[in-house]
Amino acid sequence: MTNQAPQSPAYPLPDGQAISTAAHEALNAHFAAVARLGRVMAVVTAAAVRDILTDNDHDAPFDAAHAELVEAADGSLHGTGRYWTADGTETSFTEAIGEHEAAMGVFGMNEWTPYLGYENQDVWKPLVTKLPDRNGQPAYRLDLAKAAALPLD
Repeated sequence: MTNQAPQSPAYPLPDGQAISTAAHEALNAHFAAVARLGRVMAVVTAAAVRDILTDNDHDAPFDAAHAELVEAADGSLHGTGRYWTADGTETSFTEAIGEHEAAMGVFGMNEWTPYLGYENQDVWKPLVTKLPDRNGQPAYRLDLAKAAALPLD
């Protein structure tokens, strides 16, 4: 069998300008969605700390000003249960509410915090202070008031 030159294109494609426009629109929508996800998950993280410390009583006072997050190998963040009060006192959910409740709270919080990661670090990095590594993982101190103030849209 001999090779013959194709008689027509193997498949039709949209106009090159249409492909370029669609690609740029899709990328812009993706980056906007990633930034929004970062904002929303930062707010969710602040809400989770409040809920853990108040047993979901949204009107109850609580003393957390910052919370520790560690970065996993995949770049996602996870809460540890360590936090700081407004006067700078370092404490933990365990000390505040007990071991079982704290463990359950951190477990629930970490349903959401891993959505903070490499892709949306432009959102959360301005909200954190770098801490010394914790067990070999990068650690950060999240400003909860700044996180809570982010727009959801």
